[in-house]
Amino acid sequence: MRDGGFLDPKPANGASLAVVILLHGAALTALALSKMEYVRLTPPILEGYNVPINDPPPDQPVEKAPEAPRIKSVVTAVPPKVKTDVTTDPLTAEPLVEPQPFDPFPGEAIKIEKPADPPKPLPPVRVEAKIDPRSDLQPPYPASEERAGHEGSVTVRLLVGADGRVKAVEKVRAASDAFWRATERHALRSWRFTPARVDGKPVESWTTITCHFRLTD
Repeated sequence: MRDGGFLDPKPANGASLAVVILLHGAALTALALSKMEYVRLTPPILEGYNVPINDPPPDQPVEKAPEAPRIKSVVTAVPPKVKTDVTTDPLTAEPLVEPQPFDPFPGEAIKIEKPADPPKPLPPVRVEAKIDPRSDLQPPYPASEERAGHEGSVTVRLLVGADGRVKAVEKVRAASDAFWRATERHALRSWRFTPARVDGKPVESWTTITCHFRLTD
């Protein structure tokens, strides 16, 4: 026969089991019959108001600032500004010098030469025709005018060629047709000229001559 160990079943004790059951029942009954009280906490209500930064609290009286003493203003005449040609520096009271244009070469004058104009062509040198004094200038007196005792003059316009000879005769005015015909024939036959020249070269030209017819004793 083996001695009983720790794991061996113990014989049940009826009295102890009844006491345990009774204690648990009493605890459950007390717990069921107990009333739980709940406490509800209500937060306090706060009242607020806006307080200006510079204003005193509402519970303190507002003090009025003392009035500043009134000062009687005195207006004096301001002398008019006089415009001067010299401007002074307000810091040093020295005359200000107007800025001068920048000179890249101080002390040296810059001379800009204008290109020379092209030479103008010289006008041609012209020499007018002149009658040769060796020519017989006086036309013959018309016989009809001489018998009638008439006197007069004739003005003619001549075309002188480059060789000095008369190439054409035009009447400008004449005292009679006889004087005009006598002058025309004589100019074409006998008159000689030094021709006109342009830059030394002989050229044709027009000239005007007046002839007078006078009776002599």
